[in-house]
Amino acid sequence: MSRIHHCLLVVLALGVIALPSFAASDDISGAVSRSGVTINVYKGRNVSESGRGFVVGADARDSLVMASRDLVEGQTTLTVTTGDNAERVAAVVATDAETGIALVRVSGLSAQPVAFADQAPQIGDTLYAVGRSTMVGNLVGAIPWNEMGQLILAGTNSGASAQATVFNECGQVVGFSLAPRSGETTGRALDAAGVRRLLQSWNVVPQIARTTCPSTLAKAREQAAAASADAKRASKEAAQAQEVAAGLEKKLQASSERNAALEAQANQARARAEEAMAAAEVARQNAADTRLELERKTAAMKAETEALMTYIEKDRAAAEQRFKDALERQRDDANTRERWLIGVGAAILVALLITLFLTRGRMIEPRAATVASSSSPRSIRRAAAGDNKTEMHNQDLVEYVLDGRDEDGIRYLLRISGDQLVNPDGVVIGRNPNDSPYIINHADVSRRHARIKVMKNRVFIEDLGSTNGTSVNGQAIDDKGPVSISNGDQIIIGSVVMKLRVLGA
Repeated sequence: MSRIHHCLLVVLALGVIALPSFAASDDISGAVSRSGVTINVYKGRNVSESGRGFVVGADARDSLVMASRDLVEGQTTLTVTTGDNAERVAAVVATDAETGIALVRVSGLSAQPVAFADQAPQIGDTLYAVGRSTMVGNLVGAIPWNEMGQLILAGTNSGASAQATVFNECGQVVGFSLAPRSGETTGRALDAAGVRRLLQSWNVVPQIARTTCPSTLAKAREQAAAASADAKRASKEAAQAQEVAAGLEKKLQASSERNAALEAQANQARARAEEAMAAAEVARQNAADTRLELERKTAAMKAETEALMTYIEKDRAAAEQRFKDALERQRDDANTRERWLIGVGAAILVALLITLFLTRGRMIEPRAATVASSSSPRSIRRAAAGDNKTEMHNQDLVEYVLDGRDEDGIRYLLRISGDQLVNPDGVVIGRNPNDSPYIINHADVSRRHARIKVMKNRVFIEDLGSTNGTSVNGQAIDDKGPVSISNGDQIIIGSVVMKLRVLGA
């Protein structure tokens, strides 16, 4: 009897050891693939920093991405890259300093919005924080914070100073991780309800998951209950076998004549006991198989995480290479146009010099007579006026060319003569032909976007309160008034990148 009980206790102990602490799920990588994007921060022409964001809403033309405020706030040039390696210009819509959440708008994005969990996670559940990297931790507590929910996480604070989106094992958003406070040993995260309230305050309607994700603790309890039931059944069968064996032994002592029959029954009882031991052995083997399966799934989750990090790094490198190639093509096109314009300008200049030389040769004798006979102050003033007229004529021959492309590679070319820029009102550039003769038909360009004019022999550009702003050589000029520009400067109007060329007479 003691031997059978000992075996049952061993089986029960192995079943408890084999209970999973967490389970890996393909839903995490699926959510990242469907709704995740890479946000690139440019300093000049290069990507200075990248991070992960997730689509939380969309309207007729644009998609809204939830990202880290530390990554995007204060940046002048942002792009978003998706799994199809397409890079699109992005703009920050709103930020929240208390939670570290930022909302970014992207045009032409087709990613599916991420789903928010409708039920709060349970203590012991495995959670995933996806930002600059993927971190895994278990939920160890929950306390109220600033009239919103705050999750206390174990195992996620290492390297989690940047904010990240927190998922459950089913790929549903359960919160947004916060930067750790000084001296903290655990990570913190704003729960899904708090994140949804913040997004709704920004007129974003989050998508709620239709299914409930079972918690890790509930699944562990189910497996423990099943193992306990198996152990109880085996123990009951062993007890029954022991009772039969005891009854047989009493009958053997009472009547020696029935020894043969009782011995046969005893053998049968022993056989049932052996079957019970075999069942216990099978239960132990199943527990071992369960433990091996959990180890395999854990290794698979680690491999998926490493593959995801490798994909993100390759994606970032590909984005940098595409940007460099685009800049090189733009530079080659600009050099070709410049050489062509210089050749045409040189030909025109030679023709004008020849015409001027021939005209001057025919008129030199009458002009000499006029100069000799006109020594009064009045004739001197007329000569000065003629010189000024020549200078104005030369200024009229100056041409200003803005040449560039948008994020889709569509080219825009504006040729503005110098006599138009001398006017006090200059020239207005915009999207509406009723407000400006120089049109950039692009969604990111305002009706009256910017003004270019000449003051004191210098060219200035001024933003007219546009929606998506104007920048010169990577610096925003929205609130700076007129800013001086010169030949070769890069000018970004909305999301159209252009280069200024000054062609002189």
